[in-house]
Amino acid sequence: MPGLFFRQPADEQHASIKAVTGDGAKWIDASVKERLPNAERVPDPFHIVSRMSDALDQVRKRLRNQARRGNDKTATETMKGLRYAVPKNPEDLTERQDTALAALRDTDPKGQPYRSWQLKELLRTLLRQPTGQAGAKLKRWIFRASHSRIPEVVEPCRKIRRRKDDIPKTIRLGHSNARLEAFNNKIKVTIRMAYGFRHVDNLIAMIKLRCSGPPIHLPTPIP
Repeated sequence: MPGLFFRQPADEQHASIKAVTGDGAKWIDASVKERLPNAERVPDPFHIVSRMSDALDQVRKRLRNQARRGNDKTATETMKGLRYAVPKNPEDLTERQDTALAALRDTDPKGQPYRSWQLKELLRTLLRQPTGQAGAKLKRWIFRASHSRIPEVVEPCRKIRRRKDDIPKTIRLGHSNARLEAFNNKIKVTIRMAYGFRHVDNLIAMIKLRCSGPPIHLPTPIP
């Protein structure tokens, strides 16, 4: 995949690339080092936070399954109701989702889902801090996450620790792949919608219709 990209731009375009954002995959590091030795390799804040969002959802699923096996209907419904709340930022929650998150403290005796949610939010807000303050706060976050005794949290913490020296560059440059990832997800949803199309041209036309910049209003019946 990187080979396809690097065959397209001209040499002067290669030289103009100052930073490359993405997840923590090592193959990206190797490709950037080989093709763009003067560019900075920057961990993408979207992927950094999404690791913790995924971990939080895994905690939710594990506790939901435990509650189901223990025939605890209240806890099962609480965990089920958190499915769409846990990835969201607090300011984007609906009133019902906000209430569900508030109930996290009393759902699990060890407080695992609530502590996981706190760690996710601390990491998200940490990435918006001034560069000079972020290093110390990231160090404290890593210590807290690695000692949480929540297996789903410890694993992404290990990956974030590996990138801890690069994360200040993420904050300093302020680049993010969030918009691109949202665009990719929209294409994936469109592909599912196009199941059964007989020709790929129809799929491409549908992607262009849903993902193009200017809004396209389809003809509607005249009342």
